[in-house]
Amino acid sequence: MTNRLSLLILCAAVLPAALGCGTRGEAAATWHGTMDTLPSGQIVVHNTAEPMWPEGSGWRLVEDLRIGTLEGDGPDLFGEIRSLEVDPAGRILLLEAQANEIRVFEADGSHIRTIGRDGGGPGEFNYPVLLQFGPEGNLWVVDPQNNRLSVFDSAGTYIEGKYALGGFIMIPWPGGFDHGGSYYAPVPLPRDDDFGIALVRFDVDLNPLDTIAIPEDPEEREGFELRNDDSHLIAGIPFQPGFRWRLAPNGTLWGMLDGDYRFFQLTLQGDTLRSFTREFEPLPVTEADMDQAREDLEWFINYGGNVDWSKIPDHKPATDDFFFDDEGNIWVIPVTMADKDWQVVEVFDPEGRYLGRIDLPFRLTRPYPVIRNGVMYAVVEDEMEVPYVVRARIEKP
Repeated sequence: MTNRLSLLILCAAVLPAALGCGTRGEAAATWHGTMDTLPSGQIVVHNTAEPMWPEGSGWRLVEDLRIGTLEGDGPDLFGEIRSLEVDPAGRILLLEAQANEIRVFEADGSHIRTIGRDGGGPGEFNYPVLLQFGPEGNLWVVDPQNNRLSVFDSAGTYIEGKYALGGFIMIPWPGGFDHGGSYYAPVPLPRDDDFGIALVRFDVDLNPLDTIAIPEDPEEREGFELRNDDSHLIAGIPFQPGFRWRLAPNGTLWGMLDGDYRFFQLTLQGDTLRSFTREFEPLPVTEADMDQAREDLEWFINYGGNVDWSKIPDHKPATDDFFFDDEGNIWVIPVTMADKDWQVVEVFDPEGRYLGRIDLPFRLTRPYPVIRNGVMYAVVEDEMEVPYVVRARIEKP
């Protein structure tokens, strides 16, 4: 349980169905949901569509740095940024996937150094997928195509390579360190017609501690399939509800059922700690959406696949993705109209209470933002899909 003092407005009393207080000259913050504890100990939180933040007093982001350029050949020209990290001094490190190198920028946006290059030797990368600082302060780079974790010191000097099971790529990479210093890595689990994964938890010396089953989708999802003698193609049904999961920084697992705006938190042993929902109005699938769906499925049709257009839902899912900040808040990317795609987030506190909505001054894209000490570092795209890195202060009235 998190400290309730981390809420926006401190209160002398907390009630299960309402959270409210006020000081002179301030609007009162009231939570409109319910929180119940089941006999199993699971906490069930239900949110209405009304946020806790009073009107006009929600968080907002103010951009104060942007790194990137549309043209040129300098280190600020990006092709694909696959991972993002920030050191304690505010230096920004990004994994430039097209060049297979790490570029480091000072807190003022100036380029400091470039780490690594394409290749298979020490300090080189084949297909790196994740940057992350380990508990000892060194930079760890996950490079599954080289079956390696490359470790660099804070100055960018290569220290060592640690063996890591590779041979398969997942983006976003589902492993990494938690706040307790445990390291997690995915391992494949072959099945009859595909493969699943589990997570292996290691100590900082990469000694295996246990194997963790990942959350599974409680529903069976349909797809458009094409089978022949030597291939099996599956195309997802556009706008069909789905399921996502993520490892949280505190070492728990979170799942998201996007059709219901439902989230649940699990221990590493698979016990459900908490779930929360939010009321929402589903958006209709428009004719423009159908045109995009036809374009997206053209490859499948060209291979000879049949598409049953009646299986496309009339309404879109509620949510698209989610990530965490350093205080344990859950930032949810809702499904919106096309002109607001990934430019709106809805924030929930660590206990699952709906705080409110933030209209961002930029359009997010993956990798997920890094949020530390009230600052967001994110990869964004302009109208021409050119990537930039931005830093934005989170102002909390």
